[in-house]
Amino acid sequence: MTKRYWNVTLEEMMEAGVHFGHGTRKWNPRMAPYISTKRKGIHILNLTRTARFLSEACDLVFDAASKGKQFLIVGTKNKAADLIARAATRARCHYVNKKWLGGMLTNWYTTETRLHKFRSLRTEQKTGRIHSLPKKDTAILKRQLSHLETYLGGIKYMTGLPDIVIIVDQQEEYTALRECITLGIPTICLIDTNCDPNLADISIPANDDAIASIRLILNKLGNMNILLCSINTLKRLYEISSVEVGQHLYWQLGGFQVHAQVLITSWVVIAILLVSAILVVRNPQTIPTFGQNFFEYVLEFIRGVSKTQIGEEYGPWVPFVGTMFLFIFVSNWSGALLPWKIIQLPHGELAAPTNDINTTVALALLTSVAYFYAGLSKKGLAYFGKYIQPTPILLPINILEDFTKPLSLSFRLFGNILADELVVVVLVSLVPLVVPIPVMFLGLFTSGIQALIFATLAAAYIGESMEGHH
Repeated sequence: MTKRYWNVTLEEMMEAGVHFGHGTRKWNPRMAPYISTKRKGIHILNLTRTARFLSEACDLVFDAASKGKQFLIVGTKNKAADLIARAATRARCHYVNKKWLGGMLTNWYTTETRLHKFRSLRTEQKTGRIHSLPKKDTAILKRQLSHLETYLGGIKYMTGLPDIVIIVDQQEEYTALRECITLGIPTICLIDTNCDPNLADISIPANDDAIASIRLILNKLGNMNILLCSINTLKRLYEISSVEVGQHLYWQLGGFQVHAQVLITSWVVIAILLVSAILVVRNPQTIPTFGQNFFEYVLEFIRGVSKTQIGEEYGPWVPFVGTMFLFIFVSNWSGALLPWKIIQLPHGELAAPTNDINTTVALALLTSVAYFYAGLSKKGLAYFGKYIQPTPILLPINILEDFTKPLSLSFRLFGNILADELVVVVLVSLVPLVVPIPVMFLGLFTSGIQALIFATLAAAYIGESMEGHH
């Protein structure tokens, strides 16, 4: 593991009270090397050693995050519960902040079963199914959901054992620490003067009772994960922006060079949508005809998706979500059904607009803009208050994190479409044409699913921004 130098200063640790230990009568003799003196019946920790071990822990977190490892933060003290949840959410870690259920890790099969039940109940609640049951059954399921949310809410997205566990209080979380030792999971532990420094892989001598002390340590560790996520996101965007597959037909518009294929096929898709809408609404009937009935059904479907993900204030966002869904849906279908390859170009060939990474990135950028616009329109400039927590220094990192989050939609959409096309191409080249026809129909179905996933996640990001989560 490469040694790095993190910004850990003695002054900020003293301001946070990291150096205050327990009373001299309540101490573990094994902590003697980490104690510098006694003052008014209280042990004072050696902050030089604290800074050293905190830097080692930051090294471990940074290296583990660079390999995609998963972290779990454990701290169940009542006064620190909210702090644990905020720090873990901000650093994209799992957490337990209410009560450690015995066997949560060592009996992972049971925990996984509970998590599956928890996710099922949350899905039923979101879809409204839980409210369609008799009142008694609804009340029972709501109590179960509340119980599971309390104890498993912080690990609801955990799909396996964590790679590293960060423990805030060794005495309070001794059961969790023993489970990690049994399973061989590396641990980082805050140890006060009444703890055993030999139990954890990296022990950080620090005051585990003061909120300011806990916040400082967790922020230092959490910033390593946030910093690496932002760096990796920028690297991926830089690499993907320079990738070009095959030849392209370029047009020179002013001082810009653009892909002509994308513009041509996008205009065709937009024309299909406009002509279809005009034909349906030019002569509306009291009893809807087939076309009018279909478009009304599509509109209700988009409204349902928007309301489910955004909430009661979904109305103004129906046009945006609907545009995203219909553009991707028609683009994908046009790529599968229209004979683009008949049209010969000097360079390259025509295909669905969504087959080009530039189009999917543009759609994701629109979602990023909508994400911030939704928050600003709801809360005004107060929306940026969450980005300066816990310190204004993190403002650019926090904004960058939220801005790049919707960009993952572009990679997901582009990858799904590319994989779907490769399957069909391989089958057509290996077997007679009649065999892959069912696969092509499956491709049409998956194209619709891809449009639904993109639109649903875009609406979910907008809903998250309006609710103020970070």
